[in-house]
Amino acid sequence: MLLRASYWTWKIINGKNIPEAMPTGYFMLDGECAYNCSYCTHARDSSSDSKFLSRISWKEIDVESLLNGLDNFKRLCFQVVNYNGAIEDAKTLAKRVREKNKDIAISISTRILDKSDIDAFFEVGVSNLGIAIDVADSTLHKRYRGWELNYTLELIQYGAQRYPSRITTHLIVGLGETDRDILKIFEKMKALGVEIALFAFTPVKGTKLEHARMPSLERYRKIQILRYLMFDKDQTVHAEFDEHDNISKLVYDQTLDSTLDISNAFLTSGCKDCTRPFYNDKPGNGNELYNIHSIPKTNEIQ
Repeated sequence: MLLRASYWTWKIINGKNIPEAMPTGYFMLDGECAYNCSYCTHARDSSSDSKFLSRISWKEIDVESLLNGLDNFKRLCFQVVNYNGAIEDAKTLAKRVREKNKDIAISISTRILDKSDIDAFFEVGVSNLGIAIDVADSTLHKRYRGWELNYTLELIQYGAQRYPSRITTHLIVGLGETDRDILKIFEKMKALGVEIALFAFTPVKGTKLEHARMPSLERYRKIQILRYLMFDKDQTVHAEFDEHDNISKLVYDQTLDSTLDISNAFLTSGCKDCTRPFYNDKPGNGNELYNIHSIPKTNEIQ
Protein backbone atom coordinates (compact mmCIF):
# COMPACT_ATOMS: atom_id res chain seq x y z
CA MET A 1 0.00 0.00 0.00
CA LEU A 2 1.57 3.28 -1.16
CA LEU A 3 -0.05 6.14 0.72
CA ARG A 4 0.52 9.78 -0.15
CA ALA A 5 -0.71 13.07 1.34
CA SER A 6 -1.25 16.33 -0.51
CA TYR A 7 1.48 18.83 0.27
CA TRP A 8 -0.54 20.94 2.72
CA THR A 9 -1.96 17.81 4.38
CA TRP A 10 1.57 16.48 4.76
CA LYS A 11 2.63 19.75 6.40
CA ILE A 12 -0.26 19.57 8.90
CA ILE A 13 0.54 15.97 9.84
CA ASN A 14 4.16 16.95 10.39
CA GLY A 15 3.26 19.85 12.66
CA LYS A 16 4.07 22.61 10.18
CA ASN A 17 2.04 25.75 9.67
CA ILE A 18 -0.06 26.44 6.58
CA PRO A 19 -1.52 29.83 5.60
CA GLU A 20 -5.18 28.90 6.15
CA ALA A 21 -7.30 26.36 7.99
CA MET A 22 -7.89 23.08 6.14
CA PRO A 23 -10.52 20.89 7.84
CA THR A 24 -10.19 18.06 5.30
CA GLY A 25 -7.04 16.00 4.88
CA TYR A 26 -6.35 14.80 1.35
CA PHE A 27 -4.69 11.44 0.71
CA MET A 28 -3.97 9.23 -2.28
CA LEU A 29 -3.62 5.47 -2.51
CA ASP A 30 -1.13 5.18 -5.34
CA GLY A 31 -0.08 2.54 -7.86
CA GLU A 32 -0.14 1.68 -11.57
CA CYS A 33 -3.61 2.56 -12.82
CA ALA A 34 -5.47 0.09 -15.02
CA TYR A 35 -7.12 2.93 -16.96
CA ASN A 36 -5.92 5.47 -19.47
CA CYS A 37 -7.87 8.69 -18.96
CA SER A 38 -6.55 11.30 -21.37
CA TYR A 39 -6.35 14.12 -18.80
CA CYS A 40 -4.94 12.17 -15.84
CA THR A 41 -1.35 12.07 -14.57
CA HIS A 42 -1.87 8.41 -13.56
CA ALA A 43 -3.09 7.16 -16.94
CA ARG A 44 -1.29 4.11 -18.35
CA ASP A 45 0.26 6.16 -21.15
CA SER A 46 1.04 9.23 -19.04
CA SER A 47 4.68 10.20 -18.59
CA SER A 48 3.88 12.44 -15.61
CA ASP A 49 5.61 11.87 -12.29
CA SER A 50 3.33 9.66 -10.17
CA LYS A 51 3.72 11.99 -7.18
CA PHE A 52 1.34 14.38 -8.96
CA LEU A 53 -2.43 14.20 -9.24
CA SER A 54 -3.65 17.10 -11.34
CA ARG A 55 -1.12 19.81 -10.47
CA ILE A 56 -0.76 18.92 -6.77
CA SER A 57 2.33 17.22 -5.39
CA TRP A 58 1.60 14.32 -3.02
CA LYS A 59 4.26 13.21 -0.53
CA GLU A 60 4.61 9.61 0.63
CA ILE A 61 3.62 8.89 4.23
CA ASP A 62 3.06 5.78 6.32
CA VAL A 63 -0.31 4.65 7.61
CA GLU A 64 0.65 5.21 11.26
CA SER A 65 1.38 8.88 10.55
CA LEU A 66 -2.10 9.19 9.09
CA LEU A 67 -3.74 7.46 12.05
CA ASN A 68 -1.78 9.52 14.57
CA GLY A 69 -2.80 12.74 12.84
CA LEU A 70 -6.57 12.20 12.68
CA ASP A 71 -7.30 14.85 15.31
CA ASN A 72 -6.16 17.53 12.86
CA PHE A 73 -9.11 16.97 10.55
CA LYS A 74 -12.90 16.81 10.41
CA ARG A 75 -12.84 14.74 7.23
CA LEU A 76 -10.41 12.53 5.31
CA CYS A 77 -10.64 12.42 1.52
CA PHE A 78 -8.96 9.49 -0.22
CA GLN A 79 -8.26 9.58 -3.95
CA VAL A 80 -7.82 5.92 -4.90
CA VAL A 81 -5.87 5.13 -8.07
CA ASN A 82 -7.28 2.00 -9.74
CA TYR A 83 -4.27 -0.28 -9.36
CA ASN A 84 -4.56 -4.04 -8.79
CA GLY A 85 -5.88 -4.49 -5.24
CA ALA A 86 -6.83 -0.83 -4.76
CA ILE A 87 -10.40 -1.50 -3.59
CA GLU A 88 -9.24 -3.90 -0.88
CA ASP A 89 -6.51 -1.50 0.26
CA ALA A 90 -9.02 1.34 0.45
CA LYS A 91 -11.48 -0.73 2.49
CA THR A 92 -8.71 -1.83 4.85
CA LEU A 93 -7.57 1.74 5.37
CA ALA A 94 -11.13 2.97 5.94
CA LYS A 95 -11.66 0.28 8.58
CA ARG A 96 -8.45 1.25 10.39
CA VAL A 97 -9.44 4.89 10.42
CA ARG A 98 -12.92 4.04 11.68
CA GLU A 99 -11.46 1.85 14.47
CA LYS A 100 -9.25 4.76 15.55
CA ASN A 101 -11.90 7.47 15.27
CA LYS A 102 -15.58 6.56 14.94
CA ASP A 103 -16.67 10.16 14.32
CA ILE A 104 -14.38 11.46 11.59
CA ALA A 105 -15.96 11.67 8.13
CA ILE A 106 -14.39 9.53 5.40
CA SER A 107 -14.74 10.30 1.70
CA ILE A 108 -13.43 7.96 -0.97
CA SER A 109 -13.20 8.76 -4.67
CA THR A 110 -12.34 6.03 -7.15
CA ARG A 111 -13.57 4.41 -10.34
CA ILE A 112 -16.21 1.90 -9.31
CA LEU A 113 -16.33 -1.34 -11.32
CA ASP A 114 -19.67 -2.70 -10.20
CA LYS A 115 -22.47 -2.19 -7.70
CA SER A 116 -21.01 -4.60 -5.14
CA ASP A 117 -18.04 -2.24 -4.67
CA ILE A 118 -20.43 0.52 -3.65
CA ASP A 119 -22.00 -1.69 -0.98
CA ALA A 120 -18.58 -2.85 0.23
CA PHE A 121 -17.34 0.69 0.90
CA PHE A 122 -20.34 1.66 2.98
CA GLU A 123 -20.12 -1.59 4.93
CA VAL A 124 -16.66 -0.58 6.24
CA GLY A 125 -17.79 2.85 7.44
CA VAL A 126 -17.20 5.19 4.52
CA SER A 127 -19.29 8.37 4.86
CA ASN A 128 -19.35 9.48 1.22
CA LEU A 129 -18.39 7.77 -2.01
CA GLY A 130 -17.36 9.77 -5.06
CA ILE A 131 -18.12 8.16 -8.44
CA ALA A 132 -16.64 10.54 -10.99
CA ILE A 133 -18.39 11.45 -14.21
CA ASP A 134 -15.65 13.92 -15.20
CA VAL A 135 -16.69 14.16 -18.88
CA ALA A 136 -20.27 15.32 -19.52
CA ASP A 137 -20.46 14.50 -23.24
CA SER A 138 -21.16 10.81 -23.96
CA THR A 139 -18.88 10.56 -27.03
CA LEU A 140 -15.98 12.31 -25.29
CA HIS A 141 -16.60 10.28 -22.13
CA LYS A 142 -15.93 7.09 -24.09
CA ARG A 143 -12.92 8.64 -25.84
CA TYR A 144 -11.26 10.12 -22.76
CA ARG A 145 -12.33 7.66 -20.05
CA GLY A 146 -12.65 4.43 -22.03
CA TRP A 147 -16.17 3.36 -21.19
CA GLU A 148 -19.78 4.44 -21.57
CA LEU A 149 -21.20 7.45 -19.74
CA ASN A 150 -24.45 5.57 -19.25
CA TYR A 151 -22.66 2.92 -17.21
CA THR A 152 -21.20 5.57 -14.90
CA LEU A 153 -24.67 7.07 -14.50
CA GLU A 154 -26.15 3.64 -13.77
CA LEU A 155 -23.67 3.10 -10.92
CA ILE A 156 -24.38 6.55 -9.52
CA GLN A 157 -28.13 5.96 -9.65
CA TYR A 158 -27.78 2.64 -7.82
CA GLY A 159 -25.65 4.21 -5.09
CA ALA A 160 -27.83 7.29 -4.73
CA GLN A 161 -31.02 5.29 -4.35
CA ARG A 162 -29.52 2.79 -1.93
CA TYR A 163 -27.48 5.31 0.10
CA PRO A 164 -29.32 8.66 -0.09
CA SER A 165 -27.20 11.82 0.17
CA ARG A 166 -23.96 9.82 0.44
CA ILE A 167 -22.95 9.60 -3.22
CA THR A 168 -21.01 12.45 -4.83
CA THR A 169 -19.53 12.96 -8.27
CA HIS A 170 -16.85 15.02 -10.03
CA LEU A 171 -17.42 17.03 -13.19
CA ILE A 172 -14.64 18.67 -15.19
CA VAL A 173 -15.42 21.77 -17.25
CA GLY A 174 -13.39 22.23 -20.42
CA LEU A 175 -13.05 18.80 -22.01
CA GLY A 176 -14.98 19.62 -25.17
CA GLU A 177 -18.49 19.37 -23.71
CA THR A 178 -21.06 22.15 -24.03
CA ASP A 179 -22.82 23.97 -21.22
CA ARG A 180 -26.03 22.24 -22.30
CA ASP A 181 -24.31 18.88 -21.69
CA ILE A 182 -23.36 20.05 -18.22
CA LEU A 183 -26.88 21.25 -17.44
CA LYS A 184 -28.25 17.82 -18.34
CA ILE A 185 -25.83 16.19 -15.88
CA PHE A 186 -26.74 18.78 -13.23
CA GLU A 187 -30.43 17.97 -13.66
CA LYS A 188 -29.83 14.22 -13.36
CA MET A 189 -27.67 14.58 -10.26
CA LYS A 190 -30.09 17.01 -8.62
CA ALA A 191 -32.93 14.53 -9.12
CA LEU A 192 -30.82 11.81 -7.48
CA GLY A 193 -29.63 13.96 -4.57
CA VAL A 194 -25.99 13.69 -5.68
CA GLU A 195 -23.62 16.56 -4.87
CA ILE A 196 -21.24 17.72 -7.60
CA ALA A 197 -17.62 18.69 -7.06
CA LEU A 198 -16.83 21.03 -9.92
CA PHE A 199 -13.36 21.28 -11.48
CA ALA A 200 -11.85 23.31 -14.29
CA PHE A 201 -9.86 21.19 -16.74
CA THR A 202 -6.16 21.58 -16.01
CA PRO A 203 -3.64 20.56 -18.69
CA VAL A 204 -0.75 18.70 -17.04
CA LYS A 205 2.55 17.84 -18.69
CA GLY A 206 2.86 14.19 -19.65
CA THR A 207 -0.85 13.58 -20.28
CA LYS A 208 -2.53 13.18 -23.68
CA LEU A 209 -4.26 16.54 -23.22
CA GLU A 210 -1.23 18.45 -21.98
CA HIS A 211 -1.53 20.99 -24.81
CA ALA A 212 -5.28 21.58 -24.45
CA ARG A 213 -6.52 24.83 -22.92
CA MET A 214 -8.29 25.48 -19.67
CA PRO A 215 -11.85 26.81 -20.00
CA SER A 216 -12.22 30.55 -19.83
CA LEU A 217 -12.78 31.90 -16.34
CA GLU A 218 -15.96 33.62 -17.55
CA ARG A 219 -17.43 30.33 -18.77
CA TYR A 220 -16.45 28.55 -15.57
CA ARG A 221 -18.03 31.28 -13.42
CA LYS A 222 -21.36 30.87 -15.23
CA ILE A 223 -21.34 27.14 -14.57
CA GLN A 224 -20.37 27.69 -10.93
CA ILE A 225 -23.33 30.05 -10.55
CA LEU A 226 -25.64 27.52 -12.21
CA ARG A 227 -24.47 24.75 -9.85
CA TYR A 228 -24.81 27.03 -6.81
CA LEU A 229 -28.36 28.12 -7.66
CA MET A 230 -29.54 24.58 -8.39
CA PHE A 231 -27.83 22.65 -5.61
CA ASP A 232 -27.04 25.08 -2.78
CA LYS A 233 -30.05 27.40 -3.12
CA ASP A 234 -32.51 24.84 -4.56
CA GLN A 235 -33.58 27.26 -7.28
CA THR A 236 -35.28 26.39 -10.54
CA VAL A 237 -33.03 27.98 -13.14
CA HIS A 238 -33.80 28.69 -16.78
CA ALA A 239 -30.66 28.72 -18.92
CA GLU A 240 -30.50 30.39 -22.30
CA PHE A 241 -27.83 29.19 -24.73
CA ASP A 242 -25.92 30.70 -27.64
CA GLU A 243 -25.37 29.07 -31.01
CA HIS A 244 -22.60 26.90 -29.52
CA ASP A 245 -24.88 25.56 -26.74
CA ASN A 246 -23.03 27.56 -24.12
CA ILE A 247 -24.78 29.68 -21.48
CA SER A 248 -25.69 33.20 -22.54
CA LYS A 249 -28.10 33.95 -19.70
CA LEU A 250 -29.36 32.47 -16.43
CA VAL A 251 -32.81 33.37 -15.11
CA TYR A 252 -34.02 32.50 -11.62
CA ASP A 253 -36.62 33.77 -9.16
CA GLN A 254 -34.82 36.38 -7.08
CA THR A 255 -37.93 36.92 -4.96
CA LEU A 256 -37.20 33.58 -3.28
CA ASP A 257 -34.01 35.03 -1.81
CA SER A 258 -33.61 38.76 -2.26
CA THR A 259 -30.31 38.75 -0.33
CA LEU A 260 -28.69 36.05 -2.45
CA ASP A 261 -24.92 36.56 -2.61
CA ILE A 262 -23.61 34.65 -5.61
CA SER A 263 -19.98 35.13 -4.57
CA ASN A 264 -20.47 31.95 -2.52
CA ALA A 265 -20.93 30.15 -5.84
CA PHE A 266 -17.20 30.38 -6.45
CA LEU A 267 -16.19 28.43 -3.36
CA THR A 268 -14.83 24.91 -3.78
CA SER A 269 -17.71 22.46 -4.18
CA GLY A 270 -17.87 18.88 -2.95
CA CYS A 271 -18.35 17.12 0.37
CA LYS A 272 -18.85 19.10 3.55
CA ASP A 273 -15.62 20.84 4.67
CA CYS A 274 -13.99 20.37 1.26
CA THR A 275 -11.40 23.01 0.38
CA ARG A 276 -9.04 21.39 -2.19
CA PRO A 277 -6.69 24.39 -2.13
CA PHE A 278 -5.03 25.02 -5.50
CA TYR A 279 -6.04 21.67 -7.02
CA ASN A 280 -6.49 23.31 -10.41
CA ASP A 281 -5.24 26.78 -9.48
CA LYS A 282 -1.86 28.41 -9.09
CA PRO A 283 -1.29 30.19 -5.77
CA GLY A 284 0.29 33.62 -5.66
CA ASN A 285 -0.56 37.26 -6.09
CA GLY A 286 -2.21 38.20 -9.36
CA ASN A 287 -3.51 34.74 -10.18
CA GLU A 288 -7.26 34.41 -10.58
CA LEU A 289 -8.60 31.36 -8.79
CA TYR A 290 -11.10 29.06 -10.48
CA ASN A 291 -12.14 27.54 -7.12
CA ILE A 292 -11.92 29.77 -4.06
CA HIS A 293 -11.27 27.74 -0.94
CA SER A 294 -12.06 30.19 1.87
CA ILE A 295 -15.02 32.49 2.42
CA PRO A 296 -13.08 35.76 3.03
CA LYS A 297 -11.57 35.47 -0.44
CA THR A 298 -15.00 35.56 -2.05
CA ASN A 299 -15.08 39.29 -1.29
CA GLU A 300 -12.15 39.76 -3.66
CA ILE A 301 -14.21 38.53 -6.59
CA GLN A 302 -16.61 41.48 -6.42
